[in-house]
Amino acid sequence: MQLFPKNIKYTNTEKDVIHYIEHHINDIDNLTITDLAKESHTSNATIIRLSHKVNCNGFKDLKVKIIKERENNHYLDNNVDFSFPFSPIDDPATIKNSIANLYLNSMTVLRDQIDTSKIMKAAEMIMDSNRVFMFGVGDTGITVKSFINKVNKLNIFPIFANENGEEDHIVRRVRPNDLAVFTSYENYEREFGYEINEAQQHCQTILITSKPNTIYKDKVDLLITIPSEEKKKKVATFFSQFAFEYVFDLIFAFLYKNTIL
Repeated sequence: MQLFPKNIKYTNTEKDVIHYIEHHINDIDNLTITDLAKESHTSNATIIRLSHKVNCNGFKDLKVKIIKERENNHYLDNNVDFSFPFSPIDDPATIKNSIANLYLNSMTVLRDQIDTSKIMKAAEMIMDSNRVFMFGVGDTGITVKSFINKVNKLNIFPIFANENGEEDHIVRRVRPNDLAVFTSYENYEREFGYEINEAQQHCQTILITSKPNTIYKDKVDLLITIPSEEKKKKVATFFSQFAFEYVFDLIFAFLYKNTIL
């Protein structure tokens, strides 16, 4: 299930809960937390701990999200491979349909799992900051620069910190009214570990990633989590960059709304 990302480390008892839910998903509607603990041979405490681990406020919130995902899955093509959406031996028509299905599924997954309240908060933080420094490398850096180009048209001028390899120099000179935005699909500890540690001491910070459960989640002021769908081995970063573009387009929409109204 999307609700239980594979990149999170679960205990054996938490895995038992997940296994039961995945194999009895149509029975979840009327289950209480005590029922689930009994059926999965675990405990209420385990279920509550698991709920918090996947960013739910408690069992009720977890249950609502499970039911929502179950209903949304009726509209998904479960055969889509987000890492290898097509094969080299596929004919052109099959490749065209595979790419279309990839993006259709991606949009559904993102629509249902992105937390809109966090997107609105990110837009507010950008609006309230004197300077905005944005961090991203590789394909993600290109996506970040595309966002910067869009918001320039709203008279907002973020600075791309990785532009000339000056990110370490820049992050040591941020001020209390500045904002640092870090975007990385899953390697931000390696890419931005130093910068996050330095920035969070002096200014507000936002982290956008598919890997929320590390020590850094408590160091940033706002954590925006995207679904973890791509494997390390992949034909291209189709899903991850589409996910970042979706998040940035939502932030842009709220910035536009705030500047127009």
